[in-house]
Amino acid sequence: MRYLLELNQKQEYGQIPVANEQGKIQYIIQGNLDNPNHTLYLKNTHGTEIGRLYTDGNGIISSYTIDVVNHSLVKVKRLNSKVTNLFYVTRLNYLVSGSIKNGSYKFLSGIKKVATVKTDIQKIGVVLTCNILRPEDVPFILLCATLFTQWHTTPLRLPTFPPIGQKYNVKFN
Repeated sequence: MRYLLELNQKQEYGQIPVANEQGKIQYIIQGNLDNPNHTLYLKNTHGTEIGRLYTDGNGIISSYTIDVVNHSLVKVKRLNSKVTNLFYVTRLNYLVSGSIKNGSYKFLSGIKKVATVKTDIQKIGVVLTCNILRPEDVPFILLCATLFTQWHTTPLRLPTFPPIGQKYNVKFN
């Protein structure tokens, strides 16, 4: 199953539509993680909550918890060393490898790939393409992909300057 998340400034603030392969909106992700008290919510198009992702706030380095309806709590942990930058999703036993910063990574169960995420910069903004093999993994992968993107992608807001008149000319020499 393939899902597209469009992250752009045209959408209503705090909502990300998630489209399926046919381009039909199937889920909505609401909220943001710019504050430790904030939470991401994954809802269907009828507004029913499917899951949420929130920060634990334990110590200086934050860890995150994913709470999906009818499933036990799942933690997202960072396994850093000098040679690797891996993430681990507990309970599901998924390793996240690849380059999250460059926007191309995969979720692995042992050596088997269960999902891939690719980030593309397009005219409309940042688009995440999530290819997920199993339907039961959809809420976890979508929430993790949104979390990783918020860590490494900052919305671009350019300042507005007044028109530069002749009194502001720059003279070289």
